[in-house]
Amino acid sequence: MRTTNVIVIQAPLERIFNVASDLARWPDFLSHYRYNRFLSPMPWGGIVKMSAVRTFIPTTWVSEYRIEPEKPQLYFKHLRSAFNATRGMIVEWHFTQTPEGVRVEIVHDLELHWPLIGGFVAKYIVGLFFIHHIATLTLAGLKRKVESMPS
Repeated sequence: MRTTNVIVIQAPLERIFNVASDLARWPDFLSHYRYNRFLSPMPWGGIVKMSAVRTFIPTTWVSEYRIEPEKPQLYFKHLRSAFNATRGMIVEWHFTQTPEGVRVEIVHDLELHWPLIGGFVAKYIVGLFFIHHIATLTLAGLKRKVESMPS
């Protein structure tokens, strides 16, 4: 199951990438994030425990996080989550300069290997209800934040 969220932001790519890659500060400008705590910080990112709320439902997960400024890209691999619903999920953030502004795309790839109900749960509950909704709020909050920063 793959979900994709996209937004175009009117700000310099470097500024957008720097704000997006600073996970510890997300709760400062993303009201749906409860916290992002590094369990093992590394120069390239680290292991991070993240928590967000989806319509009063808290959700928490642990990810390997990599910052790849040369691409520019952010990469997450989910290591643990409630019921292991997102374990193994790969999340990539892509930043592309276009004539309209910077296109920021988040791609979530998840295969849920639960017999009989895995596809349904992955697509409708995990994918659309949680992932797509939270990613939409995250991109909108990132856009508000960087477009309101002084040049």
